Amino acid sequence: MSKRLFIFLLMALFTMGFAWSGLAPDQRDVTGACASQWHLDSLAQGADSVAGRLDSIATRLDCIASGLESVAERLDSLSEARNYDSQFYWEKVALRHGWSINDTSIVYPPVVDFGVRVYRWLNHALNYYDTAYVVNPGKTKGKKFKVMLKNSNWLDFYSGHLGKWETPLQLNSDVTSLFGFHISGMGLSFTYMLNARDLLAGKFIHNRRLQFSFTTSRIFIEGYYRKNDESSVHLHRLGKWMGDDIFYGLKRESYGLDAYYIFNHTHYSQAAAYCFSKYQKRSAGSLMAGIYLSHQDVVMDMGQISDTIRRNLPGKVNDYRFRYRDFGFMIGYGYSWVFHHGWLFNVTAVPSIGYRHSFPNSIDGKRSLLSTNLNGRMALVRTAGNFFYALTFSHEGHWYTSTNHSFYNSYSNLEVTAGFRF
Repeated sequence: MSKRLFIFLLMALFTMGFAWSGLAPDQRDVTGACASQWHLDSLAQGADSVAGRLDSIATRLDCIASGLESVAERLDSLSEARNYDSQFYWEKVALRHGWSINDTSIVYPPVVDFGVRVYRWLNHALNYYDTAYVVNPGKTKGKKFKVMLKNSNWLDFYSGHLGKWETPLQLNSDVTSLFGFHISGMGLSFTYMLNARDLLAGKFIHNRRLQFSFTTSRIFIEGYYRKNDESSVHLHRLGKWMGDDIFYGLKRESYGLDAYYIFNHTHYSQAAAYCFSKYQKRSAGSLMAGIYLSHQDVVMDMGQISDTIRRNLPGKVNDYRFRYRDFGFMIGYGYSWVFHHGWLFNVTAVPSIGYRHSFPNSIDGKRSLLSTNLNGRMALVRTAGNFFYALTFSHEGHWYTSTNHSFYNSYSNLEVTAGFRF
């Protein structure tokens, strides 16, 4: 038994030794080498596949980049075309129905754009109303401009005392009837009037009047220039003499600027009564205050009256000239009564007080005086759709006072207006 076990173990060891050093190792090495080569081939094939896919992706990215460049070029082309068209687009829409200055899509030239921006800012800052009281036709109906025909009938009146306030004086002009036009829009207006009687007769126009205004809900500004030369007036009183004598020796030139702030600007509109750019729906009033500048030059050559009347002059002075300039403060009140739909009646009174500078060639020479003036207005307005009609009366008076003289010169105007908004 033990002999057989010994022989079996010996044969097993011999076989293991043969397997370790003989054919079995060679076969194991060949098999391992084949497996490694196969793995390397698989990795190479995978790398080639990945490289192919990366090449495909790169090709597709190149196609996409090319397409994006094409789109960018197209957008640039459209932008250039749009910029070219926008240079002329504002001209096309400016006269188009429904055009709005608040349309920010319109590209204006630099100068026009600056003016539009300034107007938008002013309109936003100064032009607000409570729509229950005041309506702006420019916003609700798109009517931003107005054109009017006007007939003005004005009268100059002069009254006072000469020579230590001892000699009363009273004169007035004939009623001058002027016809003209008025055009306004976006807060600005321009009026020009002519003496139709002198114009039709081929005579030199002796009476001229120029007026402009700027109005918002808060601020009302008005400027004027008036001149009449070689005109005749009626002399009604000089000292103890009373009657009606034609006097050719009076000349007058005046110009000035009034600007005041309207405190109840959300409910009350001065423009509704006198500029017709707003529509007052309900009755309202407002306190108003501001400043004024004016220049007055009235010349009276008393040498052109008869000797009988001239005897009433205080002394031997024949030339009376009241030339002065005023700076002052004005405060008053205006009220608009809406007594029926489409009807408005307004009354405004604005007295003023300030400093007066008398020029060296004036009757009293160069002096500093107290300035007292008066402005008053009334208006009856009828609105029917885009058409409106108005009857207005205005009075502007300047009272000159010194230790030697008192002189009140005034301008009164009754005006009939018919116009429409567009």
